Amino acid sequence: MGDFPNIVESMPKRVAFHYCGKRPLAVILKETMQVKEGDIFITKLERNFFGAFKVIRKGKSFFDESEGGTLMLGVLNYIDIEKPKISDSRLREILCRDRFSYNNNYCIEFFTDNEKYNRIKEYEFLGNLHLTEFELSLEYKLGDGRNGIKEGFPLSGVITPDFGNNMFLEWRWENEKDEFIEEVEKAKIESEKRWADLRKKQMKPKKMIEDQLFWAVIDKIKWDLKTSESQIQPAIDYLSKMKVSEIKQFKESLAYKLYLLDTREHARNIGEESYQDDNKHFSGDYFLYVRCCAIANGKDFFEKVLNDPKKMPKDLEFEELLSLPEEAYERKTKKQLDYDTGCDYETYSNFKGWE
Repeated sequence: MGDFPNIVESMPKRVAFHYCGKRPLAVILKETMQVKEGDIFITKLERNFFGAFKVIRKGKSFFDESEGGTLMLGVLNYIDIEKPKISDSRLREILCRDRFSYNNNYCIEFFTDNEKYNRIKEYEFLGNLHLTEFELSLEYKLGDGRNGIKEGFPLSGVITPDFGNNMFLEWRWENEKDEFIEEVEKAKIESEKRWADLRKKQMKPKKMIEDQLFWAVIDKIKWDLKTSESQIQPAIDYLSKMKVSEIKQFKESLAYKLYLLDTREHARNIGEESYQDDNKHFSGDYFLYVRCCAIANGKDFFEKVLNDPKKMPKDLEFEELLSLPEEAYERKTKKQLDYDTGCDYETYSNFKGWE
């Protein structure tokens, strides 16, 4: 290496520079590095602040058929205009959220470690720190993250570019609370107005698949298998053998049926997470997944539920149904399905159902 200093040998292997060819080793690491427990990555936050997150645990996927394993990541209690140094004590604390409806919830989530979907290597690697006693005590368990550390943490799937921004939002809650609340309330009012205007437009489905064929696909779901991902596979396989046009028409039918179940009365009858009133927390996403469960249980059950909201599934959901047409299309064509349905199945889309 000629007259280059020996600093390379004294630096940690994962942050050294590859002087041969004048190419930083950091570039090579994006292709070759193996993420480890204790790894810390730097995040860019709003207003040119920096934050950080830590790999707390690596483990198996919660689903037998998933490719790769799962990462438990925690946003760290660091925010500054300077990038963090590995010696900073703030990197030894997991962020505890307290803004709005959060109630001292630790900012910890599960993500896939499958490099096909994982964007963790797009973040700047800072270094590695041993896990703290608190981090070692955390259970590797799925949950909603709202009921304490023993009740598990949510699975979020893909790491998005804004991951870590919770730290900035907590900073605003502490330093600009009144202004922050005003902004959020204003945005909420504007969003509700846009949604109201959109929902008032009567939604009409495009061409749908024959009802007999739709339920033939649904009937392929194998409830005797262990996981929801394995249960949906026979239906994906069956639909993938149909015409491309029929796969799109299946998606249209699914969206319309979910839309029909999107009513206030149906939302009031889904168990512990039922809708109560506009002033209490209600998860629109969870309600959507419960509606999926109602359809996944077949034609007879769907029609009973449609006519009698009290028969809605209680504390049961089947989110995997949403991806059935996309998975079937990709299996058939090796491409992603790009198709917009005539009806929106997201919660509150059925304006008349929520009047």
